Amino acid sequence: MTEDELIAELEKDPFQPFRLHMVSGKVFDVLSSNVAHPLTNSLLILRNPILGTRRAEGYDVIAYENIERIEQLDIGKAPPKKRRPA
Repeated sequence: MTEDELIAELEKDPFQPFRLHMVSGKVFDVLSSNVAHPLTNSLLILRNPILGTRRAEGYDVIAYENIERIEQLDIGKAPPKKRRPA
């Protein structure tokens, strides 16, 4: 995974929540663009940010090379409408 690929995900408009799958098997959910901050060789992710403030319970720093893939999350999207058989 590269810094440019992650920045592209964070700058999507509208933002689409995503899950980072690590080579270790761990996952990290990025539910808002303001909880993940790109660094030179890693990504800083805030843990449990407190809404309406700039505070969080903690953070994780993840090296880009340890990210295996990105999975788009369907949070906040309306479910697809079912079609009636004719």
